[in-house]
Amino acid sequence: MCEKTDVLGVHIDYCGVDTSMERIAEMMKNDRMETVGVVTMNTLLLADEDPTWKQYLESMDLTVIGDSEVLKAAGIQQGQIAEEVKGNEFIARFFWYMIQQKERIFVLGETPEEVEGLRSYLEDTYPGIEVAGGAAVGEDTPPEGVMNEINSLTVDVIVSGLQGHRQDRLAIENRNQLNTKIWFCLGEHPNIQSNAGLKVSWWSTLLKKSAFKRMVARYKEGKD
Repeated sequence: MCEKTDVLGVHIDYCGVDTSMERIAEMMKNDRMETVGVVTMNTLLLADEDPTWKQYLESMDLTVIGDSEVLKAAGIQQGQIAEEVKGNEFIARFFWYMIQQKERIFVLGETPEEVEGLRSYLEDTYPGIEVAGGAAVGEDTPPEGVMNEINSLTVDVIVSGLQGHRQDRLAIENRNQLNTKIWFCLGEHPNIQSNAGLKVSWWSTLLKKSAFKRMVARYKEGKD
């Protein structure tokens, strides 16, 4: 079973890839959509800035640590899970499972270019994966149109490259209207974002890393 761990005041799941994948297999058998999120330092920064995002993150059915900086903040730098996070093993296993099970995937981005970038990234990186469709979700995009498109294609997994509250509005507020098994939030994962053409740059990553270190220091001072 997964344990919960407190990382900078946010309670997330702490478990190995095998255990996480067992939960994914269980989710694929259920009749309701469940949410899975990759936790990076960027998602924790959002949680520190916005209580609503923190609540959304903690309400996910499964969270997976996807960034070594998150483990360092929790005081964990060695062991099996640390090695798995360093090697991005969960993401690789997740998409390999999707290929094996012939699951159909729908991708979300904030612009048509991001949608195409994410689709191309998945198809190039994981040969055999089936991306059935995709949609761009901007600030003023009505959720009804996106949901209708998803439901019309009978997909199993939504892979989301959206940021912040666009996840919240679609995944939580409309989960009962989405006929799919898993909503997979990439969590602003830097490797995937840069390769898929999502909104990220080397300087913004460095700036966020500096901000994250300050956040860790501030949190530790508060506990002393």
